[in-house]
Amino acid sequence: MFSIKTYFALFVGYFSIVSLVQAADFDFTPTLQKAHQEVFKLRLESAKKLAASEKSTNPFRAYVEHYAETIYLLNTDTEEAYNAFLTHEDERLDAIEDLDEQSPYHRFLRAEIKLLSAVVRIRFGNEVKAAWNVIQAAKLLEENQKLYPQFLPTYKSLGCLHIVIGSVPDNHRWVLKLLGLKGNIAQGVAELRRATKDKEWGNEALLTSFFIQEFVLKFDERENAELLNTIENQSDNLSFHWLGTAISLKSTRNEQALKLLKKAPSDPTYPALPIFTLYRADAHLLKGDYVEASRLYALYIRQFKGKSYLKEAYYKLALCHWLTGDSAKAQQSLSRIPSVGVAYAESDKAAEKFYESYSKTHQLPNKTLLKIKHASDGGYYEKAAELLTQLTEKDLETPKERAEYYFRAGKVFQRTHQSDQALASFEKAIQLSAKESWYFAPSASLQIGYYYQEKGQRQQAKAYFEKAISYKKHEYKNSVDSKARAALTEMGFDS
Repeated sequence: MFSIKTYFALFVGYFSIVSLVQAADFDFTPTLQKAHQEVFKLRLESAKKLAASEKSTNPFRAYVEHYAETIYLLNTDTEEAYNAFLTHEDERLDAIEDLDEQSPYHRFLRAEIKLLSAVVRIRFGNEVKAAWNVIQAAKLLEENQKLYPQFLPTYKSLGCLHIVIGSVPDNHRWVLKLLGLKGNIAQGVAELRRATKDKEWGNEALLTSFFIQEFVLKFDERENAELLNTIENQSDNLSFHWLGTAISLKSTRNEQALKLLKKAPSDPTYPALPIFTLYRADAHLLKGDYVEASRLYALYIRQFKGKSYLKEAYYKLALCHWLTGDSAKAQQSLSRIPSVGVAYAESDKAAEKFYESYSKTHQLPNKTLLKIKHASDGGYYEKAAELLTQLTEKDLETPKERAEYYFRAGKVFQRTHQSDQALASFEKAIQLSAKESWYFAPSASLQIGYYYQEKGQRQQAKAYFEKAISYKKHEYKNSVDSKARAALTEMGFDS
């Protein structure tokens, strides 16, 4: 019989051999760790040089290079580089698949490459193939979690996927069941939180967590303070500056966005990011500085060689011209919308939808309503409230303008803590637009749902979140549905 010491010696010996095999195949060298960190900071050239100094057979080099190419493509929209990226994807996956299957990195790195590829494919409009990438990645991550439950990097992407799966509306959940995809929001949030403790991938998990809070769940003052603290402590990380600016613009914190734009690192070690030009333009538009916003939208259009957000840029440029009294230039900018770019992003879809309506009616938006929208979206509530007093329903010419008036009023009342007036205005917006494909009714329903959720009135909240999901074919359906579904799940109404 073997003694306890013999068993222990065999145990240690076995795992020592396994560790040596893993080290041979999956050697995450200090140089490649540095390269990985440089990609995350968006210092792409530095990352590529570091990675190139390592063996071409090292799987972490393949991962870092795929990560860097992903960022490059999201920044440039280059079709030629996209085709090369797809070829590299297959080569990198094949190379990793041939390595040691006993390492937790074997499935993890393949899953990460597939998820990065999915993001790029979505950007280039190949949603079917992107969905297949996500399904494959989910299976790999779930298997990795079962085999290596203490391996924290798995939970970074698995947590994100579980949140997304948990926020899918009921009428689409049969697809998830058919594909064998399971998960819920609470599970995903806990997994992301766990992943933030990982030394190498923790920051990416934190970035993902902030992103999910704003664009799927709810982003409150606590999360905002944590985000600002993270940016302050990692001032050389352009990824956090990018996300902080995007969230600030999205969450009615325009002054915060302007400050972050000024502080963002911009020395030659970082690539020029056209998206920051667009963010600066948006910030000036929300502030009411239409001349500077016009200049920046025109700069984005002139400098960006890809296809994303061009429809949005021309639409917003048209609004700037319209609000400064140049209707001829406004019409000229609008006329470019159908012939430029692509309509994959919600903002480009919204621009395209506006143009389709304009081409039939030749009617530009009510200027005061536009200013109310921009002031409210920027967090300038006193200005928005003052502008509201300049309008009455009689000043509004179309049913759409009347519906928008009440929706904007509801948002202003909501943000100035006048709940009764906010609810009444949102209800009026729903009444006036319920049978249309405008986003006012679903968005108003979502806000009323949040109100009742905060009050603990679960059934009323449930009814309004389900109402928000029920509206079809509006330009913000994906984001409204995701937020409503997330709220329902948070309250325990998960199916």
